[in-house]
Amino acid sequence: MITVEVDAAEVERRLRAGQITCPSCGGVLARWGFGRRRRLRGMGETLIEVRPRRSRCGSCARTHVLLPVTGLLRRADGVEVVGAALEAKARGAGHRRIASGLGRPPSTVRG
Repeated sequence: MITVEVDAAEVERRLRAGQITCPSCGGVLARWGFGRRRRLRGMGETLIEVRPRRSRCGSCARTHVLLPVTGLLRRADGVEVVGAALEAKARGAGHRRIASGLGRPPSTVRG
């Protein structure tokens, strides 16, 4: 998984230009379809629709998903929500108070 900018057109341009490199071997990544469409939970009731681009290295043939920076690996909440939770924790709030403030179950914030 590689994080890239939010602008899908810019990601496509960089892939076509050979400007994204493979984290495994340093080779050039090429377009290779798309990952599954998913929805990330934003602040409040906001849902963020994401369809990550897949890529394949021309050197080692490994495939990688290019995830926009608005999402985090294996997280249903967007980066804005996770960041707000981390800030609240740094200020000393407990997981139940953080969960209540973000409208999430306490088990989601705790884990």
